[in-house]
Amino acid sequence: MLEGHSGPVFAVVFSPDGQLLASASFDNTVRLWDPATGASRGMLEGHSGPVLAVVFSPDGQLLASASFDNTVRLWDPATGASRGMLEGHSGPVRAVVFSPDGQLLASASADNTVRLWDPATGASRGMLEGHSGPVFAVVFSPDGQLLASASDDNTVRLWDPATGASRGMLEGHSGPVFAVVFSPDGQLLASASDDNTVRLWDPATGASRGMLEGHSGLVRAVVFSPDGQLLASASVDNTVRLWDPATGASRGMLEGHSGPVRAVVFSPDGQLLASASDDNTVRLWDPATGASRGMLEGHSGLVRAVVFSPDGQLLASASVDNTVRLWDPATGASRGMLEGHSGPVRAVVFSPDGQLLASASVDNTVRLWDPAT
Repeated sequence: MLEGHSGPVFAVVFSPDGQLLASASFDNTVRLWDPATGASRGMLEGHSGPVLAVVFSPDGQLLASASFDNTVRLWDPATGASRGMLEGHSGPVRAVVFSPDGQLLASASADNTVRLWDPATGASRGMLEGHSGPVFAVVFSPDGQLLASASDDNTVRLWDPATGASRGMLEGHSGPVFAVVFSPDGQLLASASDDNTVRLWDPATGASRGMLEGHSGLVRAVVFSPDGQLLASASVDNTVRLWDPATGASRGMLEGHSGPVRAVVFSPDGQLLASASDDNTVRLWDPATGASRGMLEGHSGLVRAVVFSPDGQLLASASVDNTVRLWDPATGASRGMLEGHSGPVRAVVFSPDGQLLASASVDNTVRLWDPAT
């Protein structure tokens, strides 16, 4: 058990090489841990508000944290030393992301803007203005040539991260846009909204490629299959829907949950889909046919997160019942209940090699588990 935080832990992330673990907390700090031993590798102090997000650079040489205090901070994860405070936002920073090459950092704020930074120096590389509402999400295209932001103003905006220039406003949603994701090849952009729809866009031109209608409740999550041939959306209408992103055609409605679906994820090989719901269950589906591959029962509270191991051989689910559960996705059989947290589990993540599992809880702790045992 990794103890030290004095507030709920919102996020936990492994470094790209798996040698470090970082946790972000409501106690205004980030903590670093040695996942092999559980030893503390430092407390990163400086924020004056809860830390909402934490992310490693692609090469693992930098750590960025985003806070309710309107700032982003950069850290040297090897030493815990501060590498700069990125000031400029006038509202809480909800999200922070490195470009694929690690040369840029983008932050999204409740102040209606996205800001770009040079992570090597901390220098501002531009303020991206245009949204008329808080920005919930920001994401780089796979090649790093485009940046997309999703906002409470019902729009998605595209930007050229090299110059900060606007590359288009994607209009059509009639409700806040909470999620935006590029296809693996970067040729499509999908956005999920409170208006019960998913929309597809051509990021190169900003043109609409279709409105995916069918959900009767707001869409919480949207994800492409690893090969980009399918799109899955999860909704508070208790269903998951599958779509053909090339045509926008429905490929099936996955029914069975009796509560809102919070999360949906494809297995690494794309052969399975897992959904987590407020009905206390995880469900497995065959995305090719839409057929149910099993209901994973055992949690006594809503399931907040679900994740496959890197090799796809295990599935982990995190619940407000204070536990993490492991499952065999091939059979749906339980592979164990990980008990120890004294509060709801907000996040769960496998190490890059799949040999460790980390869970973050509102009980102020992070826990490390050996998923094999």
